[in-house]
Amino acid sequence: MEKHQLAQALRQRQYHLALIEQHIIDEISDDKIIDSYITCSDCGEKQVTPQELTIAIRLAANANQFFDLCESITHTRAAVFAKARSARKANARRH
Repeated sequence: MEKHQLAQALRQRQYHLALIEQHIIDEISDDKIIDSYITCSDCGEKQVTPQELTIAIRLAANANQFFDLCESITHTRAAVFAKARSARKANARRH
């Protein structure tokens, strides 16, 4: 999928929700609409890095698959960091 295709699919989701007028949705740049889907509305943290975002867009065939890929990336990163923390704690206890 190309970035513009993903952005258009996300716009279509917004049209369907009908929470915002279509002409306003159409004025949002591709980057901003994609960013709105990968950014936590509470804390502002990005779900994926710019590099991970590029990969997820390229691999996704549609918006739902894009969401699944981003979620998988996030869970994988969390699992890797959890293992690293556990290993570090185990090493600290041994010394």
